[in-house]
Amino acid sequence: MSEPSPPARSSAAGLDLSEPSSGLDLSTPAPARRAPAPSLDLSSPLDLSGPPAAAPPAAAATPAAPPAAARRPSSSLDLGDPLDLSGPAAAPAPVAGPRASDPLDLGPTPVSPPAAAPAPVRTPAAAAPPARRAVPRLAPGGRVILTRRDPTVTLSRVQSGIGTLTVEAIVSAAVGDVRVGALYALADGTSGVVQLATGLGTAPPHSRRPVVTGARGAHEKLTVDLRQTRVLRRLLVYVFSESGRELDWGGTLRVTTFGGARVEVPLDLGRHAGPVAALSLYAIDGEFVLRAEGELVTGAVREVAAAYGYDRITWADGATPVL
Repeated sequence: MSEPSPPARSSAAGLDLSEPSSGLDLSTPAPARRAPAPSLDLSSPLDLSGPPAAAPPAAAATPAAPPAAARRPSSSLDLGDPLDLSGPAAAPAPVAGPRASDPLDLGPTPVSPPAAAPAPVRTPAAAAPPARRAVPRLAPGGRVILTRRDPTVTLSRVQSGIGTLTVEAIVSAAVGDVRVGALYALADGTSGVVQLATGLGTAPPHSRRPVVTGARGAHEKLTVDLRQTRVLRRLLVYVFSESGRELDWGGTLRVTTFGGARVEVPLDLGRHAGPVAALSLYAIDGEFVLRAEGELVTGAVREVAAAYGYDRITWADGATPVL
């Protein structure tokens, strides 16, 4: 009786135990989507009676090996990752910049370098506010001309508290019938008008010790009694035409102290038919501060009072206050 011939070797389907094997090689990835290998049943004896069924052609069973560039590099056995039998893993895309936020990424967060401190902003010298000018003082026996560029001057305590202060309109007859008046406010809240042309010659009216008195000599003038400096809070001197006609203004308003010092305010203001607010006087800490106004006012004296805040005077008409 002849010996049975050994079975033909299968290329892929069965497990060949006829030759020693070095074990399962995990150095290369398994082919993608391969049909699962039949499990080895050791519970039944090995059947050597005949050759196993022919295996399908190798070209149809085994897909082409993946290109070398897509294979994972061979490394030692990594037990931290599960065995992937689905196919070769794609190479990770290179990261060009900082890592995007990933909820599964527990790696350290890259630290950005500190931003450079902003450079200090320098304010140009031209943007700085101009320095305030100090109000000049009237020197004893001196003379000051107030202009639009330099409109103020301060009298000393001696010039503001001894004797009298005289305000006079030095105007030629060619200008016309120029008269002088004043609006005043006292420390007790009293306000009123001194206007000799309309019979209001003293302030307060009918006072035995008037603070301001109107008079007429070569020119019309006002006199301030400096013994009552603390009684007077402020004063506004105005000039006007008694007839109300238009005048070609010229001349000078002159203020003279008891010691002979002078403050002059030019009246070269052009043609105008209404009153002119010429000079303001303010009592500040026992000293008088004079300011040239030179404002042409349309209307009558009542409009001058309204423009400069003398609002505690009532009027019978535009030129006549109610006493």
